[in-house]
Parts: sequence; structure tokens; C-alpha cells
Amino acid sequence: CLAGAFANDDSLGKAQNAGLKNGPKFNENVTVNGKAVPKVVVDQKISQVCASARVKVPYNCQNGECGTCMVKINGRKSKACVSKVPSGKCAIE
Repeated sequence: CLAGAFANDDSLGKAQNAGLKNGPKFNENVTVNGKAVPKVVVDQKISQVCASARVKVPYNCQNGECGTCMVKINGRKSKACVSKVPSGKCAIE
């Protein structure tokens, strides 16, 4: 009765790998305090990028309410705990 329950369904076509197609999109134009940071993924959190560059940013709430983690991204003030890396140039200060 359940013999075919776990069989592959041939009508679905060839099996594909789950996840991102063609891998993640990297941004090679990211700097933290003037220092280049390699292998940064687009939409990665700024807080993770700063941590990988060994730059300490103070945090408190971790959800963007308090403003403790304020940094400048391309000259504009932004909260590191909720901001993400853009696809273009990204200078974090």
C-alpha cells in the first residue's frame, strides 16, 4: 500500500540542487575604515562585515531600535545591526 509513497516522481523532470543558483553574488568593492574586505556577499549584514574586518562596533538591541551601532555607509548614517551590503561600492566608516 505504501510501496510507491517514497518513489521518485518521474513527471517532475530532472532533480535540481536546492539553494542559490550560480552561487552567491559577491561584492569586491567593500571597505571598512579604508581597509578592503574580501569575499563579502551582497545583502550580508554590515555587522558581520565589520566583525570579519576585526572592527568592533558597539551593539545593544540588535534590531535597529536603539541606534548604538550607528556607522556611515557611503557617507550616510545607518545602523550596522540591520543594514545590508549593497551591490555597488560600499565604504563603511
